[in-house]
Amino acid sequence: MIKKILYTLLLGITSSILYTQAQAIESEYTEEFEHVKVTTLLEHEGFLLWYAKLQGWDRELGLDIDLTIINSSGTDVLEAKRNDSSAWDITAIGAVPAFISSENVPIKIIGIANDESSATDILVPNNSDILKTRGWSKEYPYIYGDPDSIRGKNFYLRKGTSSDYTLANWLNIFGLTEDDVNIIDTQTPDIISKVNSKDADGVVLWSPENYEALKNGYQIVSNSAHVAAFVPVVFVSDYDYAEKNPEVLSKFLALYDRAARLQIEDVFKLILSYKEFLRVYTGKVYYEDFCIYDLKSHPVFTLEEQISMFTSTDQYNSAMDLLEANIAKRFEKLYSKTMNPFSFFGKSFKRETTRMYLDKSIEYKKNNYMNIN
Repeated sequence: MIKKILYTLLLGITSSILYTQAQAIESEYTEEFEHVKVTTLLEHEGFLLWYAKLQGWDRELGLDIDLTIINSSGTDVLEAKRNDSSAWDITAIGAVPAFISSENVPIKIIGIANDESSATDILVPNNSDILKTRGWSKEYPYIYGDPDSIRGKNFYLRKGTSSDYTLANWLNIFGLTEDDVNIIDTQTPDIISKVNSKDADGVVLWSPENYEALKNGYQIVSNSAHVAAFVPVVFVSDYDYAEKNPEVLSKFLALYDRAARLQIEDVFKLILSYKEFLRVYTGKVYYEDFCIYDLKSHPVFTLEEQISMFTSTDQYNSAMDLLEANIAKRFEKLYSKTMNPFSFFGKSFKRETTRMYLDKSIEYKKNNYMNIN
C-alpha cells in the first residue's frame, strides 16, 4: 500500500513537472525561433516528439515546433493537407499511405520514425473459429487461421493504411485476396465502437488502440511482423516547404534522433512520461506493463541507420525502394506503378524519397544537438 501511494505521488509530481515545463516553453516564443507545424498520429512517434518538445530540445536547435496530435490515420492526414495546404509542414504517417494515398499532395519522404510492424495487429473475438487452427502454413507456424475459417468474414480497418497492407499479406498466406473477405473501411473510433459492442468478425488496429481490443476479449491472430509486412512510420514534408527549408528539416530529424537515442539507451526512463502522454491524449490510464511493451514494440533507427536504409548502390536497391516495390506489388490489383512521379491508374503522385536532410542532420548531432551558428 505504501509503495502504491508513493508511486501515485511520484506520478502526480511528474505530471505536474511536465505540465509546468510545457507552459514555460510555450511562453518563451520569440521571433528567433523557426516556427514549424508538425502533425502526428496518436502513436509512439508522437510521444517522442511530445517528449522532446517538453524538454525544450526544439528551442536548442532554433525551432519552435507547433505539434498537433490526432487520433486518425495517415490517409486522413494526407486528406487534410489536400483540403488545406497549410495543414502541416511535416508529418509522420505510415509508409503505405505515404506511397499510395498521396495523390495531389506533393511530398518528400525524409526519414523513418519507427518500425510499427510488431504493433499493428489483426484481431478477432476469442470465440472466433479462426483461432481453431494455428500453423496452417509451415512457413508461418505462429499464424492463426485457415482458408475456410477466414473466407467471408467481415474485417473493419482503415483502407490505404498499414492495416490494409497487413491484412493483404495475411490473406496471401492462405491463398486468399481481399475479394474473399468483406473489408469495411472504417475510422479508428468507429472500429473501437465495433470492438466494444463485440460486433466484428475481425479488426486491424495499431497501437495504442489495439490495447482496447485486447481488453475487450479480442485475440491477435497475426501482426505485420509475423507476415513479413515491414510497416515503418515515415517522416514526410510538404514538397515546397522542404525545398525552401532544408535546415529546418535537418534540425527536426536531429531533434527526433535525440529522443530516439534516449529510448535506445534506456527505455525505462520514458515509462512514466509515456503513461502521461497517453493519459493526456486518450483520457485513459495505461498500465506500466503496456507502456514498456509498446515502447519496445516500436524499434527506432539512428540517423546513420536511416541513411543506410535510404541508400541504393549499383548492386542493391535501398530498403526504401524495396519497401515501395513490395507495397506496390501487394496492391497491384488496385494500382499500377510507372516512373516517378508515378501514377496509379492515371492518378498523379509527385513524391521524392531522399536522404539529403538526414545527411545534414548529422552535423547537428555532432554539435550535441545544438544549433550551428
